[in-house]
Amino acid sequence: MSKKSVDVEASTSNSSSALYDTTVTKGHHRRTSSLWVPPTRPIFSSPTQVIKEKAENGGRILKTHPVTRWLFPTQPMLPQQRLVVPNNQKEPPPRYEQPNRKYCGNRISTTKYSVLTFIPKNLFEQLHRAANLYFIFIVILNMIIGAFGKYISVLPIAFVLGITAIKDAFEDYRRYKSDQKINHSTCRVWDASQQRYRKLEWQNILVGDFVHLSHDEIIPADILLLRSSDVNGVCYVETCNLDGESNLKQRQAIRSMGKYHNANVPLEYSPAEFNYRIACEQPTTDVYKFEGRLEAIEGGPPLAREFTILAKENVLLRGCVVKNTDFVEGIVLYAGKDTKAMLNNNGPRYKRSSLEKMTNVDILWSVCTLLALCVIGAVLSGVWLRTFSTPYIVPFLVFIHPNSSYHNNNDSQYKYSPSYESWFSFWSYIIVLQVMIPISLYVSIEFIKIFQVWFMSQDRNMYYDKVDKRLQCRALNITEELGQIQYVMSDKTGTLTENQMVFRRCSVNGNDYGGRPVVDAVDSSLELVASTLRSDQPTEKKLQMAALAEAAAKTRRLRPSRDPALESQLASSVLKLGADIDDPVFAFFLTMAICNTVVVNAKPHEDLMDPDGDIVNSRFAPEEVSPRRGSSLEDGFKYLADVEEESPASTQASTPVMITEENDGFEEIELIEFPEVKTDETQMTEKEETISAEVAAKKSGSDEKDNNYNGERKEGKGFGILHRPSILSVPFAKLKGMKSPFRRSVDKRSSSSTETAVAPPLHSFYDSESPDELALVEAAREYGIRLLRRRFDDVIVYLRHSTSSVKYKVLHTLPFDADRKRMSVIIRESSGLKRIIVLTKGADATVIPVLSEAFSTSARGEEVIFKSQEHLTQYAKEGLRTLCLSMKIWTEEEYQGWKEKHEEAELDMMDKETMLAESTLRAEQDLELLGVTAIEDRLQDGVPECIHSLREAGIRVWVLTGDKIETAVNIAYSSRLFSPSMDLLNIGANGVRAVSDLLTEHLKRIARAYEVSADAADSFGLVLNASTMSYCLDPHNLERFVKLLRGCRSVLCCRATPLQKAQLVNLAKNHLKGKVLAIGDGANDVSMIQGADVGIGLSGQEGMQAVMSSDFAMARFRFLSNLLLVHGHWNYYRLAQTILYFFYKNAMLVFVIFWYQIFNGFSAQVPIDPVYLMVYNLIFTSVPPLLFGCLDQDASAELLLDCPRLYEQGRLGKRYRWYSFWINMLDAVWQSLVVFFICYFTYRGSNVDMWTFGHLLVTQLIIVNTFHLALFVQYWTWPMFWSMFLSVLLFFICALLYNGFVTANWTWTNVKDPPSMVSLKSFSSLEFWMALIISVVLCLTPRYVLTTVVNTVSPSTTLRTRLGAEDGFKKKTESRFTACAVGCLSAPFKCARMCCQKTKPADVHIEEVHH
Repeated sequence: MSKKSVDVEASTSNSSSALYDTTVTKGHHRRTSSLWVPPTRPIFSSPTQVIKEKAENGGRILKTHPVTRWLFPTQPMLPQQRLVVPNNQKEPPPRYEQPNRKYCGNRISTTKYSVLTFIPKNLFEQLHRAANLYFIFIVILNMIIGAFGKYISVLPIAFVLGITAIKDAFEDYRRYKSDQKINHSTCRVWDASQQRYRKLEWQNILVGDFVHLSHDEIIPADILLLRSSDVNGVCYVETCNLDGESNLKQRQAIRSMGKYHNANVPLEYSPAEFNYRIACEQPTTDVYKFEGRLEAIEGGPPLAREFTILAKENVLLRGCVVKNTDFVEGIVLYAGKDTKAMLNNNGPRYKRSSLEKMTNVDILWSVCTLLALCVIGAVLSGVWLRTFSTPYIVPFLVFIHPNSSYHNNNDSQYKYSPSYESWFSFWSYIIVLQVMIPISLYVSIEFIKIFQVWFMSQDRNMYYDKVDKRLQCRALNITEELGQIQYVMSDKTGTLTENQMVFRRCSVNGNDYGGRPVVDAVDSSLELVASTLRSDQPTEKKLQMAALAEAAAKTRRLRPSRDPALESQLASSVLKLGADIDDPVFAFFLTMAICNTVVVNAKPHEDLMDPDGDIVNSRFAPEEVSPRRGSSLEDGFKYLADVEEESPASTQASTPVMITEENDGFEEIELIEFPEVKTDETQMTEKEETISAEVAAKKSGSDEKDNNYNGERKEGKGFGILHRPSILSVPFAKLKGMKSPFRRSVDKRSSSSTETAVAPPLHSFYDSESPDELALVEAAREYGIRLLRRRFDDVIVYLRHSTSSVKYKVLHTLPFDADRKRMSVIIRESSGLKRIIVLTKGADATVIPVLSEAFSTSARGEEVIFKSQEHLTQYAKEGLRTLCLSMKIWTEEEYQGWKEKHEEAELDMMDKETMLAESTLRAEQDLELLGVTAIEDRLQDGVPECIHSLREAGIRVWVLTGDKIETAVNIAYSSRLFSPSMDLLNIGANGVRAVSDLLTEHLKRIARAYEVSADAADSFGLVLNASTMSYCLDPHNLERFVKLLRGCRSVLCCRATPLQKAQLVNLAKNHLKGKVLAIGDGANDVSMIQGADVGIGLSGQEGMQAVMSSDFAMARFRFLSNLLLVHGHWNYYRLAQTILYFFYKNAMLVFVIFWYQIFNGFSAQVPIDPVYLMVYNLIFTSVPPLLFGCLDQDASAELLLDCPRLYEQGRLGKRYRWYSFWINMLDAVWQSLVVFFICYFTYRGSNVDMWTFGHLLVTQLIIVNTFHLALFVQYWTWPMFWSMFLSVLLFFICALLYNGFVTANWTWTNVKDPPSMVSLKSFSSLEFWMALIISVVLCLTPRYVLTTVVNTVSPSTTLRTRLGAEDGFKKKTESRFTACAVGCLSAPFKCARMCCQKTKPADVHIEEVHH
C-alpha cells in the first residue's frame, strides 16, 4: 500500500480512536471499506410491530417502577435477566426487526433539550428559582392592575430569563455536538448477510452484534470478549474514560472460546460459528460487577458447566481503550444508555456555598421588608381616604357619587370604598416596590463567578508546565467557598508525595539490606555531568553524552538501591540451586517479580484487518522479520537513556562496566551478550544479525580494543560488548520521556538457556496498576530476577545470574482490595516437583496475623518475625512505605479442596461476592514470612511551605493516610504538619473504656496548657489510629473526641480506609461546624472529596477518578496556598461586597419611592419614568458592580502570600455577618431620605411637574450609587474607572435621547402626560446641579466618617498590613501613590500621619511588620 493511499484512508476515516501517523502502513491505517448504512423501517409499513414493542417496553418499565410496586405490592421480584441472541443468522432479518431490537440502541443523547422542548422545559427549570417565580407573578399582577406600563414590566424578567436560556442553549448545543461526534464514530461490525466485517457508525450498533476492534480503538458498547490476538485470549484495556484510572486492566476471553486461542491446534474463527445465547443481569451502574452465563441454542453444541461461567474479567466496557493487543472481537451485551458508562454519567453535583445561604436568608428579609412597606402603604392609603368627609367633591379624587348620572352600577372601581382602595393599593405597592428583590443580582453573580473561574485558570502560579495542566473548575457555584475554608483534609500518598516509588531497603530472612540514604541520587549528578561535558572542550561525542545526561535528568526517575551483599547471596543461590523456591532469598525476589499485575510488552501492535474485513496477518502464522522489525531493533538503542543497566554478580555472568580516561568521566553503559543457546526459539534472524554486525562495526571503528558484537568472544573475555557511544548518533529528540507515568523501558540484549527457552527481548515495557508494583518489579530486575513475560495462565522470569528462564503456571490471581489489604497469586512450577505455591504481599498489619502457627513458634520464625518488625519500625521512621512478602506451599489435595469451593463461589448467582471473599481468606492463611520491602515516596516540591502557610492562615490541616503510624509521623514532620515544638497526643487504645480514659487525660493536658497560654491549641498535634475510630465515635466518647479535635492544631490519621476518611469529613462539618476542603489524587479519596464542602482532585499518578469527582482540579499540592490564600480570599471579598451593594442599591430606590407616597396620599404613584425604573438595575447601575466583583483586590497577591493571617477575614466570615444586611439597610434609609428631601426642598413651592421631580430623583440615585461603590473600591483599574464614568455618561445621553423622542401621543409606557423634553430642561437648570452635588455629599458623609473612625481607631488586619501601621512603614511591594490613595480614603488621619510624609523610611520585610 502506498503512502498516498494511506493518507487518503486516514483522511476519510471517521474512527473514534486516536489519530495515527499516516506515514506508517501497518498498525496506523484506518478502515477504507464503504460505510454500512442499515435500512430503517419503511414509513408506510404496518405499525403493529412498533406498537407491540412500545407496549412491551412500557409494561416492563411500569412493572418494575417503585411507585407501581408500592401501590400494588406483590411477591418479591427475582432479579430479571437479559437474554442476548447473537445477530449472526445466515439469512438475517432486517435490522429493525432483529430479536434484540427491544433493547436500547447504541445512539446516545446527553442533551437536556430538543428543538421542540427547549422553551417549555427551560422555562420550567428556571421557574424552580423562587426569584423568577416572584417576578413573573409581579408581571402578571401588573397586567391585571396596571400600576405602570404593562409591557415595560416584562423587560427585566424577560432579560434575565433570556440570558439564562441563551447560556443553557449554548451549553446544550455543545453537548449535542459532542453526542453527534460520538454517534457518528465508526467501528467494524459483522454483517451476516455478507459474512464479513463492515464499517458501521456507533449509533447503528445493536445488542447482539459482533464487533472487531484494533489496538488503541475505543470500545463502542459493553461487549463480551470472545477472541483476542493474544494466544491466551488476553487483552488489556485502559479505563481512564470510565473510572479515571490510567493503569491497564487485564481482560480474558470466555473459556468456551479457548479452542480458538490454542497455538498448537489453531482453528479459524468466524462469528457465524458462535451458537450460544447469553443470559446476563439487567443494566447496572456497578462497573466492578458482572454476572452472566452462556446457554446453548437449540441444536447447538452442549457446554460444560465451567465453560458457561461469565465474569467481569470477560467484559469490555464502553469508553475504555484497547491496549497492548492487536485486535479483539466480542458480542454486544449493553448498548447506548444501558452501558455502565452512561448509567454512571449523572452530571455535575450542585453544592451551595455558605454565602449563598446567607444571601437567601437576606432575600427573605427583603421580602419581609417589602411586605411591611406594602402593608403600611395600603393601611395608610385607607386612613388617608377616610379623612375626607365629602370625597365626591374633592377634585383630585375620581370617585363618582352613586346618584350621579355618570355613575354605572358596574363601575365599582369608582365607588368610594377605603377598604377596597387599601386592598387595591396593597397589590399596586407589590408591583411598584418589586425592585426590593434584586433581580439583577442573580445574573451578576453568575457572570462574576464565570470571570473568577477564568482568572483562576489563567494564573501562571497554578500552571504545571511539565504536564501542561492548569486549574480546572468543575463547580461554578462555590468559588467564594475557597475563601472560607477552616479545615483541609489531605491524603498523603500522591497528594503530599510524588507517588513515584523507588525501592530503597529490604529485610530478607531477618537481615537488613540496602541502607543507602534516601536522597536524590540522579538529577543533580547528571546535570553536573552535562554541564561539565559542554564546558570542557566540547566535541560531538561529548555533546551527545551531555544531551543524554540531560534527558535522563529530566525524567527524574531514581534508580533502585542495590546491596552488593544481598545481590551476591542471590547470585550464589541461583548458580548453585537454580530456581529453588525453598531458598528464602530467591522466593523473596520471585514474589517481588510476579506477585503483581504488571503488564509486560515487547513490541508495537498492528491492525491486522484489511479494508475488506479479512485478517491478513494471522498471529499463528510463522513470524517474519520485516524492515519495521529490524528498525525496532535499531530503535531500541535510542531508549538507553532510560536504562538502569544490571551490574554483574560474578565475572562469569557479565562484563563489568568500565570507566576509562577515554570516557571523559562519563560512565558507559554496555550491552551484554550472554552465552548463546542453540534452540529454535533463540536464534537471531539474518536481518537482526546484519543489523547487530553493522552497529558493532561502527563501534569497532572507534575503539579497536573493544569486542565485536557478532556472536564471537575474545580470549579472556566472557562476552562481547557493545559500548554506548555508538548509540549516541540517534537524534536527541528521540530520547525524551515516556507517555505513561508507570511505563519504563528496560533494555537487555541477552539470550537464555533454560528448560523454558525464551530469549529476552530487546525492550520490556512495564505498565502497572500502581507505582508500588512497578517499583518492586524494577527492583527485582535490578537484582537479577527479571519479569520477562506475563500471560493469563503463566509467567516467565529471566534469571540473569544463570542466564536461564523459568516458567510458572498461574493458577489463580487473588487481587488486592481495601478490606484485606493483600494480594496473592497461586502458581505451579513447570518443572521439577511442580509444586503449588501461594505468594502473598500486603501491609504488615494484615500479613503478620495470617502467618502459620508452626512458623511463628519455630526458632527461625520467631527470629525472622522479631527482626522484621524491628526493621518495619526503622523503615517507617525513615518515611519509607513498607510491604510484607510471604508464601506457602500447598499439597495437591489442599489445592484441589480449595479450588472446588472457589469454583462454587464463582458459580453462585446470589451471594457471589461474599463467598469469593471468604474463599480468598481461606487461601491466605498459614503463610511464612519472607521479608519486608521499603519504598521511598518523596514529598512534592513546595509541600512544607504550603502547609506552613495554611497553618499560619489559621486553617487546621488534617492528613488522612493508610500508612503506618511511624511512616506517617515522619512525613508529618518533614511536611511541617507537625513542628518540633509541638506536643503530640496519641490515640491508639482498644475498647470504648480505654479510649475514654485516654481522651480524658488528653483533655486535661490541653486544659492545663490553656491556663498557661491562650495559644495552647497551636502546641498540640493529634496522632489518631483509624482502628480506634469506632471507639472515638461512640456516643459515650463523641463529645470529648470533638472537643479534643477542636483543641489540636494538626491531626494525623493513620491506617484510614476510604469510609473512615469520609467519616472524619462529616465529623468536621457537622460537629466542628467548619468549612471542609478535601484534597486527594486516588480513587480511595473520592468519598471524602464528594463529602467535603470543597473537593479538590490532583491529577497525579493514580488516575483521574479523584479529578472526575472533584469541584476543582489541579496538578500539584503546593498550588493550594495560592488557590485559597489569594483567589479564595479575593473571591469571597468580591462577592460579599457585591451582594451587599446590590441589596443597598435596590433598597435605596424602594425607600425613595416610599417617601414619595407620604405626599401623594399613599396612592402607589411613582414619580420616576417607568423606562428608568425598569432599566435602572439592568443597564445604568449593573456594569460597575460587575467589574468590581471581577477585578477588585483588597490586597495584592504577594501580600496575601507573605501574610497568610489576612485569610482570617474569609475564614471567620468577617465580610458578611448576619448584621451586615441591616447596616446596609440603615445606610439605604439614610441616603434615600437625603435624596428625596433634597429633591423635595429643591422644588418646593414651584410648579414643577412630576416627571421633572422624578428625573432629579433618578439622577441622584445613579450618581450616589456610583460614588458609594467608589468608596468600596480598593484596587483602581482603568476598566473600573471607565465603567463608572461611562455608566453615568450613558444615563445622561439616554435621558436626552429618550425624552427627545417622546411626544404627547406616546403610549408605549402607558402613562399620562409623557415626559417630553424633561431631561433638557433639568440639565439646563442650576438648581438641578446644586441639588445633585449636595445630595452626593450628604449621602456619603456618614459612611465615610464612620469608616474613617473605625479604620483609625481599630483598623482591620488587611489595612494595617497595607499601611504598615504597626511599625509605621509601608509595604514595599505597593507603589507610594496606591498606598497613599487607599490610606487617605480609608483612614485619612493615620495616612497623613504615617504614609504621606515627605521622607520615605527604610523598607522592611512584611514578617518584621507582623512580629
